[in-house]
Amino acid sequence: MKKIIILTGLAITTMIIISAACCINKNKLLEGKNDSYKILHYASLAGSSHNSQPWKVEVFSNDSILLFADTSRLLNVVDPKGVELYISIGAFLENLDIAANALGYKTAIILNDVQINSAKPVASIKLIKTGLPQKLEDIKELELRTTLRIPFDTNQIKREDWEKLVSIAPANIVFVPSNSCNGRFVAKSELEAYTIQAYQKEAQDELASWIRFSDKDVNSKRDGLTPAGMGIKGISGFVVRNFFKPEDSKKESFVKSGVEKTQKQVENCGGWLIISTESDKGNDWINLGRIYEHLNIRCRSLKIGFHPMNQIIEVPEIKQQVNKELAPNRNIRFVARIGYVDEYPAPVSKRRPVEDFTIFR
Repeated sequence: MKKIIILTGLAITTMIIISAACCINKNKLLEGKNDSYKILHYASLAGSSHNSQPWKVEVFSNDSILLFADTSRLLNVVDPKGVELYISIGAFLENLDIAANALGYKTAIILNDVQINSAKPVASIKLIKTGLPQKLEDIKELELRTTLRIPFDTNQIKREDWEKLVSIAPANIVFVPSNSCNGRFVAKSELEAYTIQAYQKEAQDELASWIRFSDKDVNSKRDGLTPAGMGIKGISGFVVRNFFKPEDSKKESFVKSGVEKTQKQVENCGGWLIISTESDKGNDWINLGRIYEHLNIRCRSLKIGFHPMNQIIEVPEIKQQVNKELAPNRNIRFVARIGYVDEYPAPVSKRRPVEDFTIFR
């Protein structure tokens, strides 16, 4: 037991050192870059399904930005309508807005009518210099935002904390305590949905296509699901990085391990955040993505772990049950598990460089 504790400590120390190095490298990468480039870098730190990063951008010299959905990164099996793709776009847009304001700009954002597979831009953004001082603390919040897949504290979320979260968009957000009847229903439904999806061949194939086990894939592709991002660390992480291939994620042992891990996750939290919309159009999904990103950032500041668990709305029969039970007159489009944590670890998911998704005109 003692050896395991020592090894874990070494692993944590190493991760902190690596994270610090990453921050240094990021700052060096931004040296000499203009504000538009910096804003897009911080925007790209937004969360996205499978870390697919489904955005494309065009930047013009007059500080005008066109934002597009990169539908080549659509998750056709678990997200055929593109709901989560546009939620991810919304998260990117929220980060862009925060970063622009932090660097002394206000944004004029126009959302266009969203249609899946359309070549038209999703949004047009104009950056307008304000002359106000920069708010670098807001930039730091974007850099530290992350998804946590660890078990959380089972203590209930304090009323003043969940009220702060719901106040971000009270018409869209509902907090469900984990020890309530509805909380236990959500936990049971999430585990059931995850299990169904984990054993579905098409979903397995799609997941495998986004898995980056080896360090080579992680560093060359800079997207998708990495061992660190999936919470596979220590000795297990070493084995997976060096001896596993993406196809191994479809093996019975790996799938079973994922189900067992999910059971621990849903049994160990303080509650659930349910985000819904009254109508159900592309622009609603984008606005919902902005809400989700804002929630994730706010949770970190409150030492509350945040873990999107959207399998519950990706499996149609489960989604119908949950929607009927919790929001009969609305459309549930996002579910997150939350709970207090002692420490908020540094982000580990990779991001593509700005040049990969941006054309500078």
